[in-house]
Amino acid sequence: MSPVGFEMTVGVVDDDASVRRYLGDTLSSAGYVCRSFESGPTALQWMTSGQESADLLLSDVNMPGMNGLDLLRRVKALKPRLPFILVSGLCDLATAQGALREGATDYLLKPVLPDDLINLVSKHLDIVHSERFEAVREALKRSVATTPGAETGQACRLTPIFDALGFKRFETLKHSQRVAAFALLIARKLDLNPKALRALEIGALLHDIGKAGIPHNTLMKAGKLNDEEQAIMKMHPHLGLYLLAGVPGLEREAEIVYSHHERFDGTGYPEKLAGEAIPLAARIFSVADTLDAIVSDRCYRAGQPLAAARVEIRRGAGTQFDPAIVDLFDEVEDCEIESVLKRFPDVAWRPLAD
Repeated sequence: MSPVGFEMTVGVVDDDASVRRYLGDTLSSAGYVCRSFESGPTALQWMTSGQESADLLLSDVNMPGMNGLDLLRRVKALKPRLPFILVSGLCDLATAQGALREGATDYLLKPVLPDDLINLVSKHLDIVHSERFEAVREALKRSVATTPGAETGQACRLTPIFDALGFKRFETLKHSQRVAAFALLIARKLDLNPKALRALEIGALLHDIGKAGIPHNTLMKAGKLNDEEQAIMKMHPHLGLYLLAGVPGLEREAEIVYSHHERFDGTGYPEKLAGEAIPLAARIFSVADTLDAIVSDRCYRAGQPLAAARVEIRRGAGTQFDPAIVDLFDEVEDCEIESVLKRFPDVAWRPLAD
């Protein structure tokens, strides 16, 4: 019996017989029915035969003839809602962009550990048969639609992007909402018009959307990333910009998404911008994001007190952060930060006081 509670069928497509056998045996051991295919055309023939219904497809990217992206495009034309996970030995920017463009549900980087494979497959099959995904999607849409000055149709235009974010990482929603709220607290003393404030909020909300194109086992790796994995992770601002570029009217928001890892001293990425060359909203975001990273619980450590976050952020003034933005952050009252944490908790909220 599969983890979702009833028998489900997974198609595995790879031109390497040993990889097909490994993936198939791993999923079979978890209770899934597996059907293996050496090429895209044979997988499509199976899908269109009507003899059996697929619940999810796993496919290699680099295959002779019809590659994984070609297969993905054909499958999505036939069954738009079918989960489709790409599995590849490499992840470059062009491939990741192609995966996002064609609607890949997720991405795994070879070699794939058994637990990573089973957990990801079960996650996406569980999403298909639950209301959790739709809840995240609707929460993101409401966050945009209720922003002062937001256009009514903007949330609808962002729906495909919310799909990507929701499918990838449910747990980022509250983090993004907190960072957006912190950014507005910091920015309120600046002479920003409502449109700029709305862009700051939405850009902060969507800052990590590019991670939808990062392989799942790289994104969620518990240990330290190696050089190759770090290079892959650093693609996410490019991928975020790629996603938002297709939504009219989000130019300012896209600046935040693309520049949110720049540092005031010019040692950040992807462009190594320095000082005021970094968009103002991205400089505000940087402080807000670091604040949340310090005070929030993580799987590897408990959140630190707010006083510790203030010391750490002040220490980064002039290197990681714009000193003028740090000065604005210092003016934000502790009780205001506590209020945001209470509104958007990852788990049961607890005071940060020592």
